[in-house]
Amino acid sequence: MPARDLPDSHNCADFGQYLVGAPHRFALTSDELQLAKTDGHMDTNSVREGCILISPVKVPGAGVYLGDMHAQQGNGEIAGHATDVSGETELTVEVIKDLTIDGPILLQNVEDLPPLARPLSAAERKKARELGARWGQLEIEESGPVTFLGSGVDLNAATKNGLQRAADVTGLPYDEVLNRATITGSIDISRLPGTVRVTFLCPLAVLDRMGIGKLVREKYQLD
Repeated sequence: MPARDLPDSHNCADFGQYLVGAPHRFALTSDELQLAKTDGHMDTNSVREGCILISPVKVPGAGVYLGDMHAQQGNGEIAGHATDVSGETELTVEVIKDLTIDGPILLQNVEDLPPLARPLSAAERKKARELGARWGQLEIEESGPVTFLGSGVDLNAATKNGLQRAADVTGLPYDEVLNRATITGSIDISRLPGTVRVTFLCPLAVLDRMGIGKLVREKYQLD
């Protein structure tokens, strides 16, 4: 739930931009929108059964709600709509203390992950160790996949937002996040005009420090 009353479909930067200076009671300034929104309006097709969604809390009690269910939607929701349906959802909610985030973090199902961000199999790790040993690389990083949602007035702004959120929350340098998203992940469009997924393999030590390492290990069976 956003920090102030605004239309659910505008709880994001791309659609929310139309509230800035609007001629009705939901009008906001750009700064007010940034402070209020949670980017809960994601239109992200990998937010589905089995995933784990970590959401910002901006009101007492968190204000968890669900809506805008799609039976079918390709990346980008390019037509501006999808196959909207009604439905029933069962979820489990827990609180992660001391994790300050400005937008959603998603642990996608393995089959939804970009190929480069999927955890290495035992056979792949064996090959990596053998190749590394030939060149003096004796350690293989222990890491797990994580996805940061970013939004903006367009896809360029949304991508920068998602990358910056990842850097801010993980504590990794921004340029390192760029490289990790390039080498061990990808940028995927959730919705036009400006919602994206920034996915990469993140060191488990960093995820532990954030307080989500246990969730990542359980989700992807990393132990």
